[in-house]
Amino acid sequence: MNFSEIRIIGEDETLRGSKSRYVWLFGGVFIFLCFLVMHYSTSYLFLFFSNSGDIPYTLISYQVVLFIGPFMTMIASFDIISSETETGSVRYILSKVHRSSFVLGKFFFLLLVFTSVSSGIALISLIYQYSSGNAFQFESIILFWVSSSLYLGCFISIFIFISTLSANNKISFTMSAVFLGILIFFILQGNESYLKYITPFFYGAKNMEFMRGFPVEGGYLKVFESLLSMFLYILAFLSMSLVAIKRRDF
Repeated sequence: MNFSEIRIIGEDETLRGSKSRYVWLFGGVFIFLCFLVMHYSTSYLFLFFSNSGDIPYTLISYQVVLFIGPFMTMIASFDIISSETETGSVRYILSKVHRSSFVLGKFFFLLLVFTSVSSGIALISLIYQYSSGNAFQFESIILFWVSSSLYLGCFISIFIFISTLSANNKISFTMSAVFLGILIFFILQGNESYLKYITPFFYGAKNMEFMRGFPVEGGYLKVFESLLSMFLYILAFLSMSLVAIKRRDF
């Protein structure tokens, strides 16, 4: 692994990559969807919150990230490596850089995009919070940004792993959709099932209750455990991606 190579791959994807404009477009669509939900949130608040005067825009935004984020990251990342494999360009790239640098550069490019998306959504939440006459809660916004970025990073690492294993985009998309469906099925089994512990949904949802106000006392430990779990989840799938690409014969 070479940090200079990782930076070069990430910069190339960000500035000159053929997929870059589509990924940034998906990120913009994601932000716009969150904006629409917050803008037309009156009926949403009436259905789900008894005290609609204290509008929890951070919570609304976080719920949108939890529900829509996995699908947006899948669309943006399922072919990030399989497209290079399908066209054969991966052979040329891997002759210039280490395989681990290639994977990590792709990952950090996608993480940059969706971290920027989280920042944009957080900014919109602040604006709506101010326009509603409520006090700023910078701690909750920071928690939203960190938790959302790690949550989306979990799915990025999953789909990069699948893309690394796939010979073409069709296989990668099919495997990504099936795997996402399996994760959704696991989390729908309820709190009694141990299967919830292998899904990012569980760890992301644990912070939902703190989006209306920063945790106090025992809540800090719960937040730390959730953020650490998502970070380790990312490390696990990135590690599997590195092992997979080193074993592949291109």
